[in-house]
Amino acid sequence: MSTVYLIVGLPGAGKTTHAKHLETTASALRLTPDEWQIALFDGENPDDKRDLVEGKLIEIGMRAAHLGTNVILDFGFWGHDERSALRWIASAVGARAQVAYLPITPEDQLHRINHRYTTTPPPD
Repeated sequence: MSTVYLIVGLPGAGKTTHAKHLETTASALRLTPDEWQIALFDGENPDDKRDLVEGKLIEIGMRAAHLGTNVILDFGFWGHDERSALRWIASAVGARAQVAYLPITPEDQLHRINHRYTTTPPPD
């Protein structure tokens, strides 16, 4: 049975870092909306396309899980209802859902986000 990992946490909590590690250790397909948006929209990450991208990634991820591939949805999943819906969908395709919650203090979050924006070059 495949596993769908739901990565839960606020910006700066280390979700993508954790997802990249899990990608290797769990032999899983990692789906990170920010990376897809930047690739699809010429280096931009437009908010008005986020729901569309996430919807397609969920569709791809659930198809992969149905076919036996472990999947990581690196989305944030702040809302309980959203996590519950994804757990239900994973079960419906024959997979189990596992939540990975990454807590962060407000101070650490601010520090990490500031560091990210000062060390990551803006898109061209």
